Amino acid sequence: MLKRSVGRPRDGNPAETRRGILRAAEESFATAGFVGATTRQVAARAGVNVATLHYHFGNKEKLYRAVLAAAAGADFTVPGGGGAPAERLATVVEALWDFGVAHPSLPRLSLLHRLAGPTAPAEAPPDTRVALLTSTLAETGAKPPYPPGDAARVILAFLDSALVASQDGSDFETGSPAPASASASRSGVVAAALRVSGLA
Repeated sequence: MLKRSVGRPRDGNPAETRRGILRAAEESFATAGFVGATTRQVAARAGVNVATLHYHFGNKEKLYRAVLAAAAGADFTVPGGGGAPAERLATVVEALWDFGVAHPSLPRLSLLHRLAGPTAPAEAPPDTRVALLTSTLAETGAKPPYPPGDAARVILAFLDSALVASQDGSDFETGSPAPASASASRSGVVAAALRVSGLA
């Protein structure tokens, strides 16, 4: 009789199983954070057993890092440059807002990681949103009271907090907040970004 490795998938598409586990883990970590989510909950949500989850990701922290890497490395497009420095920064912040609305788990993951992630924020996978804001601040000639990378993280904290607040009472799956509330929050984040950058 052949022995199989514990947790090794018996059939199906391993790549699809891995993607399903990542999706389930993203939802679980975005809802309960690293500490509150369990591998048993993630496995149940993904429709696999815990051994299969461990086969693909090793342990909870490796799974969490994979979720952060996928979320932080997501691609998005920003409308073309040009215009006054304040307009350029506003355009980038608005594009990041729209991206956060389209990916409602991203701001939650980002905030929960800052509050109670298993690793220091510096050890987390690089967030492409921070890189975009940092380069935009440099391009516009903004003079924030602290280094551009720190200013970018402050702006992102405002953005993520406002996105999560605007999602309260909305459908988490679609991330559709009330239009008036979302519009006010988006404008508020743009105004805060301009003040933080020294462009307002």
